[in-house]
Amino acid sequence: MTFELGTDIVKISRLNERVINRVLGDEELKIYESFGNEKRRMEFAAGRFAAKEALVKATRRKELEFRKIQFLVSEDGAPVPAQLTKEVVNADEILVSISHDGEYAVATVLVMRRD
Repeated sequence: MTFELGTDIVKISRLNERVINRVLGDEELKIYESFGNEKRRMEFAAGRFAAKEALVKATRRKELEFRKIQFLVSEDGAPVPAQLTKEVVNADEILVSISHDGEYAVATVLVMRRD
């Protein structure tokens, strides 16, 4: 088994609508728009941005198109990669953790591949 790890941190106030529309995929945009307040929407977008940057760092694939890789939400509210995301990076599994505190969102991504 091969493991690749990446972490990223994003200052939430750096985001604007242009960046959000460039980063979030269609399913993520639906989740983003479902939140009732702006603060929660911005936390969500920053967390997804950090997760995608962490995935790029883990896989060393700077060419990844952020709108194609998506981290959705499981039934218990945890972030989970879309199946296409796993296929794009040729991963058997991707684990992701996203946290928010004040002005920052941080994400860690672990990519696992069978040898």
